[in-house]
Parts: sequence; C-alpha cells; structure tokens
Amino acid sequence: MFNPYAQGGWRNPANPNALGSSGNFPQPSIVGALPFPPRLPGPAPTLLSFSFASFNPSILNCTVTGPQSRVYFRIVTDSPTVGFTVFLNAANQPVVIIEWLENPVLEIRGLLSKRPTSEWLSLSRNRSHRKMEARGKVFVWVPGGDHIFLYSAGLGEPQLYAQVSRGENSVTMQVTAEAIQLGLLEVCVAATFLLQSGRNID
Repeated sequence: MFNPYAQGGWRNPANPNALGSSGNFPQPSIVGALPFPPRLPGPAPTLLSFSFASFNPSILNCTVTGPQSRVYFRIVTDSPTVGFTVFLNAANQPVVIIEWLENPVLEIRGLLSKRPTSEWLSLSRNRSHRKMEARGKVFVWVPGGDHIFLYSAGLGEPQLYAQVSRGENSVTMQVTAEAIQLGLLEVCVAATFLLQSGRNID
C-alpha cells in the first residue's frame, strides 16, 4: 500500500527502521497535505555602510561617506538658492534636487523626473510603511525597532535592500551589494535623507 508519510520522509515511531525514519528534515509532502519542513535561514546579505555626518547643523547640510571613508555626496540646503536642497556627487555635479514647497518636489537626475515627495514615497493608509518606485521596481520602507528597512514589494518572500538607523549626530544607511548593482544608491540616499530630514514630505 502507498504510504505518503513514508514517501515524504516522515518519522514512524512505531517502526523506527521504516523508510523515512532518519533524523533529517522531512521532505515536502508529495501529496500536498502535509506540512513543509522548516526553512533554514540563508546567509545574511553583504551590507555596505554609508554615513550622513558632519551635520551643519542638521542632516539638511551634511556629507555622505561610504566605504574607505570616501565622500560620495555633499548635501547643501538653502545655498546658493533658498528653498532648495541639492545633492552634489564627487564630481560636484547636482544629482538630486529637492524643492521645499508646501508640497515638496524631488528630482533625481537620470532616474526620476520631477514629482511630489508624497507621491514618490507614498504613505500607506494605515501609516505602517511607505511605497517607493525606482528602476521599474516597487519597494517598501518599513520601520522596525531602531531601523527603517527597505524591502522588495509584491509576491514572494520580501528581499532586504537597505536599512537605516540614526545616532545622535549621524544617520547610517546600509545597502546590499545587489542594491548597488541595481543602481539604487542615489535612490536610497535621497529616500533616507527625506525620511530623516524632520520636514513634512506629505
């Protein structure tokens, strides 16, 4: 007689020598009625750290340094033009521009056309997370403990792309190597800045 329990590798205490009585994790049921084995945690993703520091006097004017203490961006607010924040890259070229209107507007050169920050980082109805679109993909920023996490959105298991934490005079953003490969560095820096700016972005 066909025994799906034995075929699935499930232990038979009445007959320890029977097929499937090993101490290994059981295999998924071939008939779909039995539980799947517990999922073992995979390796943690490699995270690259970027620090928003040298606040002058806040994150609205600071530098963003990355691996090997290299300066990736300088963030300048109200200079030379009042009402604007500009992110300058290592070549001193503007890559992110935020206009602080009643409804702030953001532009990321070559990535994101000018649009309201409330639209780009839209707050969910229950205020539990913010949705963000970039590079043709949808992501969510979700607070948890002392961090804000960036995950992929949609079907399947969420994938971590970044996490943000705040110290007394600095903000640390850690991004995965995959996020860098996808070209999300400027996007993550801009979103981190907006989420930590202390200004209304809705």
